[in-house]
Amino acid sequence: MTVLMKDTHPKPISFEQSRKICFRQKSLSAGLSWAHYQNEDEHLVYDNQKQHTLSLYLSGGFQTHRTDIQSGFGAPGRFCLMPKGCESRWQVGTVQQMMHLYFDEQYLKQLALTTFDIDPRTLQLPELTFFESAGLEAMIRHQMAAVDWQADENQLLMEQLTNTILVSMLQNQQISQFSTKVKGGLAPRVQAQVCDFIHANFQRQIFLAELAQIAQLSEYHFCRMFKENMAQTPQEYLTKVRIEQVKHLCQTTTSALSEIALRCGFANQSHMGRYFKKLVGISPSGYRKRLFE
Repeated sequence: MTVLMKDTHPKPISFEQSRKICFRQKSLSAGLSWAHYQNEDEHLVYDNQKQHTLSLYLSGGFQTHRTDIQSGFGAPGRFCLMPKGCESRWQVGTVQQMMHLYFDEQYLKQLALTTFDIDPRTLQLPELTFFESAGLEAMIRHQMAAVDWQADENQLLMEQLTNTILVSMLQNQQISQFSTKVKGGLAPRVQAQVCDFIHANFQRQIFLAELAQIAQLSEYHFCRMFKENMAQTPQEYLTKVRIEQVKHLCQTTTSALSEIALRCGFANQSHMGRYFKKLVGISPSGYRKRLFE
């Protein structure tokens, strides 16, 4: 006779509906944010459908484990990496505190592209439960956790720290998994020609037809292939090139922001300021002021 084992765990609830306490949270951009939580004595389901999550136990976790797979237990200094699309079930024990870094696929791929010069399509994040990294822990525990998240002047510092943390995460041998070389997309030579053209002409309006002509593709297929290679649209890439030039001119000249806007291809100062704040986190005037404090 077959004996069915009774599930001794209560029905899990979602992480969003749990009794967790959120001490603080900070959104750095549309694809990047932090949160500092505390929870205890719950059976949770973590359904990760929006962004990737890197989680560090700051304290506690000794009785926390997964119930959907065989796993060890949490502890201070232990990490979990939960890629988008993964679902996991947890039994949370005594009081624990965690920091969560949420980041989206596009942001990570762009960072990997600019840092390691790899095809972003080859990057694959594994699901990892309870791994350790002394370097990652030190950056999060002693630097990111120590920053005043609500102070506007710390926006750039937090972004820089977060990028360093993500790069360090990718360099971790357990995490840096890359798939076999993919086919399709723009040829390296064509990609370089398109990017060179954008860098040389960012100060004026660039038409999609011009870029598609360089690649000898229809505008539709060019956009699709460019995004495959660069993890961003041609317009997003152009905007970032312009914003980097704005930052350079703010650092090296005393030109009025209205003049800088026109020199960098923006319609006016307001147009520039809107995109600058979206990508950098502060206004151009605030950025310039901080440079000389």
